[in-house]
Amino acid sequence: MRGSMAVALAFVGLAGWSLAAAGQAPRGQVNNNGTARRAQTVRLPYTAEFKTTTVQTLANGSTVTHETAEIIARDSQGRQMMSSTSTPTLEGQTVLTMVNINDPVGRTHSFWTVPGQRATVTNVPAPDAAPASCAAANPPAPRTEEKQRARLTPEDLGTQTFQGLEARGHRTTRTIPAASIGNSDVLVHTDEVWFSTTPGFSGINVHQVNDDPLRGTTTRELVRFTQGEPDAALFQLPQDYEVVIQETHDEVRCPQ
Repeated sequence: MRGSMAVALAFVGLAGWSLAAAGQAPRGQVNNNGTARRAQTVRLPYTAEFKTTTVQTLANGSTVTHETAEIIARDSQGRQMMSSTSTPTLEGQTVLTMVNINDPVGRTHSFWTVPGQRATVTNVPAPDAAPASCAAANPPAPRTEEKQRARLTPEDLGTQTFQGLEARGHRTTRTIPAASIGNSDVLVHTDEVWFSTTPGFSGINVHQVNDDPLRGTTTRELVRFTQGEPDAALFQLPQDYEVVIQETHDEVRCPQ
């Protein structure tokens, strides 16, 4: 049950995933600390496979490990697909795969689970449809006491190659002084992220490590990368599923 709930929560995050930033780890798995804003747009078609591992150390020294496999694909039409499969943590637990597809030409977002019975297709407003009032509706969140007291130390990690893609890395260390948030000792949180700089594939998040003393260490790594058109079957709705169409009528909803 606990594993199923974790997968369900992950699905909620994936349903709102912005496929324009394909290759970026969903929030909650790995925190990229805003570095994605510097990533460039990916243009050429590709298929990438990722593995995300989270290791949490308990008070008695034992560890709890969770693994997730992802496939991200982009074709020459700009369609993007992401599937995420979590490794069961309990014996006999059903393996659940979540699939999200974004079609900028047809302006639709589709998602479903395997196993499952229903696929949902939602019309997406035009990219420039969001009114300026969205900014007023969502003012910047106030800085928390932790962020105000924490000391941030950025670091350029240079370049490195991952599965044939050259990437540049950055690390940000956040140091929280003792007694800032009730902590007896200094807490050190590090975010390391690598984005591809390879022409045609710039902006793909090829490697990421989030070391959080409160939540554990999460590592997301690129394990396979294939250039060229992905398998067309990746973008097709399951034939035996009920397809539910959600009409938005170009209604614009400000991001939450």
